[in-house]
Amino acid sequence: MAAAMVFTSPAPPIAWQPIKDAEGAVIGHEIFNRSRSASSHTLESDLALTHAVLSHLEPAPLLGDGLLFLNTTFESLRGSHMNLLPVDQVVLEIPSLGHAASSEALARRPALEALRAKGFALAFNHSVLDSSYAPWHDLVNYLKIDFSVLSAERAVLMLQWARRISGATLIADKIESAAQLQLAQENKAHLLQGYAVSRPEPIPARVVLPSTTDVAALAHALNNKVDTAALVELLQHRPALLFNLLRMAQSQDLQARVPYLSLPELVQAYPAEHLKAWETMLQAVAAKMPQLPQIQHCEKLYPRLSAELASQAQVLWPDVPAANLQLVAGALLLGHILGMEVEQAASQLLPSTLAQSVRLLAPQWESMLSALA
Repeated sequence: MAAAMVFTSPAPPIAWQPIKDAEGAVIGHEIFNRSRSASSHTLESDLALTHAVLSHLEPAPLLGDGLLFLNTTFESLRGSHMNLLPVDQVVLEIPSLGHAASSEALARRPALEALRAKGFALAFNHSVLDSSYAPWHDLVNYLKIDFSVLSAERAVLMLQWARRISGATLIADKIESAAQLQLAQENKAHLLQGYAVSRPEPIPARVVLPSTTDVAALAHALNNKVDTAALVELLQHRPALLFNLLRMAQSQDLQARVPYLSLPELVQAYPAEHLKAWETMLQAVAAKMPQLPQIQHCEKLYPRLSAELASQAQVLWPDVPAANLQLVAGALLLGHILGMEVEQAASQLLPSTLAQSVRLLAPQWESMLSALA
């Protein structure tokens, strides 16, 4: 764990709050940056939160356990990082327009339609029930009724009005008392959220931040449209970039759409625009401070040690394709640097086919890692 503290940084101070159905089952969570109010988050803070969701170290899994409701700004909704989020797991919470609704709702509709076309579900505050938001009504998947700002009579009225929007799932939100909870249940809210339902839980996630030099090298490679081999070589020499790519692929469950067993196959699985979106996200979170000496030393040794580990594995298992062993060796060495056990590193950094094989041979891999000079 001490190694992880040296080579990683805290993610933004994030928390998530369970969202439950009428029977009390958790169907998902809303995640938010605790350092920002609902109205003060920006594109940069949204990018940092997205990076934490996709690239954090477990034991705080943020994806794969129900839906993830993600707060957004209109600026971030236009960001290329939206291409990196798994559309089947993420619900985008769309901000209200305030006094500008009557003039802007229709103009913003194409952007919201595009998000729906990509597969995202959209959630809106009860302000969308106002007639000025009529151009959005057929785009509503989830409608959140904010009980913290409404009287009991008004909340009931909002729930009744909300049923006019066909197909919308109604969420009684910010339920802070037993009386509000009873009111929401009696009036058949589909889903429930708030302190009286379940309190927010802090998430002590940590991330590996690439340096600005790392990201500049990645940007140069992508801008020059280098081939797969050149990009693979870049990743093999920049472990922070490699870690982030492997974690993102796992968080996205990329293997379910595009199976990969080697680093070249992983790189090829991403369209050029998705790699560029990844670079843009990393630009926002890259470590601006000079690297610690031990990190610089580690990065200098990493390519050689990774190659040595892959070579030793090839001697033990000559029938396994070399490219597969290179991916496994690179991933397990990253985990070793971060103080992770072999099985933990395999589950967080490798596709399931390779991870299963690694788990069966964990003692051999542990022995080789421990012997590396």
